[in-house]
Amino acid sequence: MRTLASAHLSRMLGSTLLLTASLLLATSAQAAQWKWLDASGGVHYSDLPPPATIPARNILQRPAASAAVAAPASQAALPQQATSELEKKIAEQKKAEQAAQEQAKLQQQQAQALVNQQNCLQAQKQLQVLDTGQRMVQIDAQGQRVFMDDAQRAAERARIVNLISQYCR
Repeated sequence: MRTLASAHLSRMLGSTLLLTASLLLATSAQAAQWKWLDASGGVHYSDLPPPATIPARNILQRPAASAAVAAPASQAALPQQATSELEKKIAEQKKAEQAAQEQAKLQQQQAQALVNQQNCLQAQKQLQVLDTGQRMVQIDAQGQRVFMDDAQRAAERARIVNLISQYCR
């Protein structure tokens, strides 16, 4: 058996829930000033005007009169302006990405040019030493020093000349 107090509490709780729900609906209805039907008959609510493809007869609700009087033409232009601004931002981002890629590529080319220059200078010095005619040694697989004969010297000179042609451009 319910007491009078619990019945009163249940009614108050139900009234509070009903009041809260109605306030939430009223708030969302105020935020969504536009109401329209799409081509398939679906109802849409928004604070932005409907797309240009929606015929005027399918627009069920418009914003309050004060807002409509203030800028009726600008509301129709709003989606177009937003689209053009978005396109501009996208184009700027693409341009910035391309510039960053070009900058990275340029830095990579400069780094490679520096490495090539260092290799060129080293190969030229090796060729100068080889052309002096001094006796040169190489270290063999056993770690022993072995003097270069004329055939080895000619092969080493050809290898260095090939490096010079590769790095000194």
